[in-house]
Amino acid sequence: MRRLVLVSVPFKRDGWFPEVPANMDQMGPVHAEPMKQSPVYELYACVAPRVEDWPVLLTKIGDLLRREYDWAAEAAEVTAPTLLVVGDGDAVRPEHVVEFFGLLGGGLRDAGWDGAQRTAARLAVLPGFTHYDVLTSPAPAPAVTPFLDAPAPPSA
Repeated sequence: MRRLVLVSVPFKRDGWFPEVPANMDQMGPVHAEPMKQSPVYELYACVAPRVEDWPVLLTKIGDLLRREYDWAAEAAEVTAPTLLVVGDGDAVRPEHVVEFFGLLGGGLRDAGWDGAQRTAARLAVLPGFTHYDVLTSPAPAPAVTPFLDAPAPPSA
């Protein structure tokens, strides 16, 4: 993998604000109708081969979201240049994002006056965005595109 971009992703379940996993624990088919007003449903309806399976999808998502996870050890082993992108109103706690950035090697030291000590990890916090609208906006493109287009770092 040449580069990795993660948008609105925690590396462990408690990286979310507490109300988020509490809501995730309730996710299931009962939420199918109310969630039809969400951007997630709009995207789903555009690509789903069977739109009527929306409740089935929410059931499967609920089963997945209720699982505990902690990928700190795996995150610390990522060697590909990685960009973390979050909204300043995200469902992922800001301090968790900074911790994730640190696991990737970012934010642990000054990059130096010339940037020579900069790590391969990058962090972009997009003002005015949430976990729920950041992916439906063109706003991440100015942060993500130069990162993806940058020359590969020299091999160690």
